[in-house]
Amino acid sequence: MTFPSMAQTKLNGAGATFPYPIYSKWFNEYHNLHSDVEINYQSIGSGGGIAQVTAGTVDFGASDGPMKDEQIAAF
Repeated sequence: MTFPSMAQTKLNGAGATFPYPIYSKWFNEYHNLHSDVEINYQSIGSGGGIAQVTAGTVDFGASDGPMKDEQIAAF
């Protein structure tokens, strides 16, 4: 007998280093409650997060400051 594998949802994010410690705890706790969801966050800095979001290489980003008008326009 075979069982269908559980759907796996993977979210990738990048950005600010300041909130990383709390994000890490939140994402781990969320995964403990929802084992089918995996959240990966790379703390590469706000500018890097904005660049990754703008490039479409991550699902979400975090920044300590707002995006500039030209960054929003590029998004």
